[in-house]
Amino acid sequence: MNIVKLTDKYTFHSFQKVCENVKRNHEGIISTKLMQLDLSEITFVDPFGMVTLLGLCRHMNNTYGVKSSIILPEGNAGSYMERAGFSQINPQDQFITIERRKNIKDYFIRNQNMGVLRFFNSEKDIQPINAEVEDWMENHGFSEEDKNSISIFISEMVQNVVQHSNTPQPGVLCIQSYKNKKGEPFLSWAIGDAGIGIRQSLVDAGVQDMAAMEDCRAIREVILKGISRFQDDVTRGNGLSRLYKAAQKRSAILYIHSHSGVFGLNISQEKQKKLEMGVPLIVGTNIGFYLRS
Repeated sequence: MNIVKLTDKYTFHSFQKVCENVKRNHEGIISTKLMQLDLSEITFVDPFGMVTLLGLCRHMNNTYGVKSSIILPEGNAGSYMERAGFSQINPQDQFITIERRKNIKDYFIRNQNMGVLRFFNSEKDIQPINAEVEDWMENHGFSEEDKNSISIFISEMVQNVVQHSNTPQPGVLCIQSYKNKKGEPFLSWAIGDAGIGIRQSLVDAGVQDMAAMEDCRAIREVILKGISRFQDDVTRGNGLSRLYKAAQKRSAILYIHSHSGVFGLNISQEKQKKLEMGVPLIVGTNIGFYLRS
């Protein structure tokens, strides 16, 4: 069977389930050289979901020569994915085809929410998006510190992809903003690539003991201990560690996938939850960050 069907919402919580679903149908997908991602029952997709869907399709094509077909959902989720760029990806990733539903509504434009998906080969490609994000944050009560921090984080993550990931396709950045059910402004962004992963990047840089580590532990070492490619220069290479500290400070959500490892952090005013686990291998790195006003 070569159909991977997703239901309800596709967020960072769903990623492990999607990986297991692909693994379960792996034989059928490989034998037919086609993977069908059925999103027709999805009601919501967040930026991490957007970039991991693309990452999954790229992994299957780069590794096995598999082409992918994505069936968009109806209604709000379909309109977001349409506006954010899924209907425009064919010139970029020609091994992916999009099946658009007929009754997708222009929901996100009418509600003045922001949903963008951009491919990049350099930091310059992201400058217009940073400007759009800063304007939105300024208009929705975010502090100057938050605005500057998000801009810096996005730039640093883009720089990591461009300089160190060796990704065969351009990096992808997705940003979404809206008001939650309580009427509070909410900003989320995710960045992804199909490259060599965090652990291998550190191995290539000669970081000691990294080669024997599993991917999930390598992510933890980077996040909690500040391990980086630049061990002799504490001012460089600590973007993920700073992002982790920012998530702690701002009661945010941080979710990192790299190859077969996942590290997650969900912080509220009441408690902090950490998640560390292995998943079936999906080549590449995906980082999601969710910030409340």
